[in-house]
Amino acid sequence: MRDIKRVILHCSATRDGHHIKAAQIREWHLARGWRDIGYHYVIGIDGVIEAGRSIDQIGAHVKGHNRDSIGICYIGGLDNQGNPRDTLTPKQRDSITRLCYALQVILDTKLELYGHNEFSTKACPSFDVAVTFEELKFNLNCYSRTFRQQRPPQALECTKHSARIDCVCGNRERCC
Repeated sequence: MRDIKRVILHCSATRDGHHIKAAQIREWHLARGWRDIGYHYVIGIDGVIEAGRSIDQIGAHVKGHNRDSIGICYIGGLDNQGNPRDTLTPKQRDSITRLCYALQVILDTKLELYGHNEFSTKACPSFDVAVTFEELKFNLNCYSRTFRQQRPPQALECTKHSARIDCVCGNRERCC
């Protein structure tokens, strides 16, 4: 696994209310000659999180800063005239927050949160990440306990099996 230290937020630079999917962004990136979509996750207007590149692969979302980062792109970022504007929906904001927390737990490391505009002269993601996600940035930065220390022993995870409910390991006959 890569040594991931940062999450970098992007926008798709599409007009407010114009819903596209990760597949369309993938087509745009392939047309540029890239080998795949540059982002690891794409968040639709409705808050649905779509997978892009696998997180174990280096992204193609911020020149010079891809090796240790995960790229998240939300759909939007432009007003109806095509000017940069914060078009984050409440569902997108919630999904970004939940995804960042999940990534931190999965990767079991402290993550820093940035906007693409902190590494380039672009407006992307069309808002100030430090202001919009102030609490999230703080909480990600404070992460110190490892996920493994917080998890119960494997035997406790499988207690559903004794209640004749499918065990987390998927085996009803012999647990883990």
